[in-house]
Amino acid sequence: MSGIRLVTRADDAGMSTIANRAIREAVDDGIVRNISLMAPAPSIRNAYELLGDLGDRVDFGLHVTLTAEWENLRWRPLTHGPATASFVRDDGTMHFLVDDISAGSPDLDAVMAEVEAQFDLLTNLGFTIRYIDEHMWVGEVPGLADRLADFADAHRLIRDRDLLLSDSLAPLPNWDGPGEHPGTELADRLAETPAGTYLLVGHPARKDGEMDQFRLPGHPSGAASVERNRQRRMFMDIEIIDYCENVGIELLRYSAL
Repeated sequence: MSGIRLVTRADDAGMSTIANRAIREAVDDGIVRNISLMAPAPSIRNAYELLGDLGDRVDFGLHVTLTAEWENLRWRPLTHGPATASFVRDDGTMHFLVDDISAGSPDLDAVMAEVEAQFDLLTNLGFTIRYIDEHMWVGEVPGLADRLADFADAHRLIRDRDLLLSDSLAPLPNWDGPGEHPGTELADRLAETPAGTYLLVGHPARKDGEMDQFRLPGHPSGAASVERNRQRRMFMDIEIIDYCENVGIELLRYSAL
């Protein structure tokens, strides 16, 4: 047996209906065991419709979302008021980058009110939240990591950042994401990985008309669609399914750690 324990996580549920559908596939027909939810994103209610019944098979997490990185897919905070302006753009949408939030000297009380609103929306929809992680590692905003730790403790949530920084969980070594043959490439990487407990994160989607329209700054339309389709496939190509079964890769939910 390999001795490898793998926490498999699909990020950005709620971003779009195509992402939600792809994440569902990656659970039903693949190796995903954790789903991170973006409460302010436009398709979060569709996410509950498509994914809400998976609670006995996956852990759901609050993907703390304070940035919106797409040029033509923008979202706003769930909270309102003068203090909210300290962590958003002039047009009311979230900043593209974490550094942009930091540069604005955000009101951390207002930021944490937003985090609380995101958690409340997800639980009110019907999700049971087991863990917390950070979209684009937003805990790098000065002072925010400690506030998020307190929030996690108050809500009895597993904190992804703590696991990674304590070496209880490590990113899959020497893995920069899939290329043209996602399942084979991931299996080959796991074959060269020593025993241990690792995190594998992907952003599943499909290459179709909906996903093709979304653009990241500096990238052409369709580029993200290709990459995220590969990330879907790394979770569900037959090569990775067979490899995990044949060598005994243990697929974990956060709550199993």
